[in-house]
Amino acid sequence: MIALWLRMKTMWALRRNAARVGRLFLDQRVPMPLKAATALSALLILSPVDLLGDIPLLGMLDDTMLLVLLAWLFVRFCPKDVVAEYGAAAAAARLKNVTPN
Repeated sequence: MIALWLRMKTMWALRRNAARVGRLFLDQRVPMPLKAATALSALLILSPVDLLGDIPLLGMLDDTMLLVLLAWLFVRFCPKDVVAEYGAAAAAARLKNVTPN
């Protein structure tokens, strides 16, 4: 039961950051070597050939945790002004009133 809860928590964190990572990945101001390293790391994590092996007691949960860590590192190494710009845009979109008049 605990493993299921941890898996759901990490999947929720990945889902929450996926839009930000996607927008940053498409932005021209983010350095290309950072994008390439992130893409290659994600392919390595998701590949059917498990080069790193599984972390004991976690099984397949380690892949999702590595993806969440990779997304966090990608955002952390992106230029701060670009991340702040997307953070402000996301906060403004979250607060937008969508009720019909």
